[in-house]
Amino acid sequence: MNIACPRCGFEEPESATECARCGIVFGKWSPSLSRPLVPQMPARPAAVRAREKADFKILAYGLAAAIVVYAIPFTRFVFSAIVTLFHEFGHAVVGWLMGYPSLPAFDLVYGGGITQHGQFHLSIALAIAGGIGYLGWRFRDDRTIVVALAVFFIVWLFFVSTEWRRDLAFSAAGHVSEFVIAGIFFYQALAGVGWRSPEVERPLGAFVAFFVQINSMGFAWRLMHDLDFLEWYKQGKGGMLMNDLESIALDLHIHTPFNPGIIGVTRMLFFFGFVPIAVALLLYFRPGILDPILRVFSSNA
Repeated sequence: MNIACPRCGFEEPESATECARCGIVFGKWSPSLSRPLVPQMPARPAAVRAREKADFKILAYGLAAAIVVYAIPFTRFVFSAIVTLFHEFGHAVVGWLMGYPSLPAFDLVYGGGITQHGQFHLSIALAIAGGIGYLGWRFRDDRTIVVALAVFFIVWLFFVSTEWRRDLAFSAAGHVSEFVIAGIFFYQALAGVGWRSPEVERPLGAFVAFFVQINSMGFAWRLMHDLDFLEWYKQGKGGMLMNDLESIALDLHIHTPFNPGIIGVTRMLFFFGFVPIAVALLLYFRPGILDPILRVFSSNA
């Protein structure tokens, strides 16, 4: 039988006297210690420090490989297919969530990718709402899950209920998904979770995370500071289809009091790029945050 650390939630054998994750001694712990007048972190056990050092060394290997691959134009072009895959996957997933039948594909004519979507179908939206309701019923005994699903439903309903907001969500999903999926790979590489062969897959996961992050943030940086590149971007795909960030800027200008333009939207995207990595680091150093959710899903599997 395992017990959960009262400080970080990390599970230990019942016979354990201290937490291997955060280092507290169970017999000396009291809730008041979590709110000291001068916050102090207990010293991490040597085994924990050694593991963290090894984890960050894996990230260093991935970062070095990503920098080298990105610096060489040919390899950058080859591996940019990963970025395109993440980008179009994001469009397709959000397209279906917004009630649009969507099919992602590589664009063999103009390069990059393109996700075709059909007209809005109320039946798809109702099916999504039904799925959220079913999950809420299944996990009805867990307040955290129910609240999270309720928040997701409210946000989803806000976007799906109006055409321009559906289009806004669809347009934003591509670039946002690049950073989100890169953050997931970053966390998996750092924490060593979700791999069948960690010794091989973790460095590869770190490489993918850093390559996508560098490529996506480099794109945003160039769009903000290179006027020629900005003018090329404004021409759209094949001179016909409007690119995502321009479409977002136009929707905001027409339907809201805000008029950020392409540069303003790009700035928001650039700063959002730091968010998934920050969340991944938080989850790595404070693993207990997700323990209640993970226990619910494991108990209902």
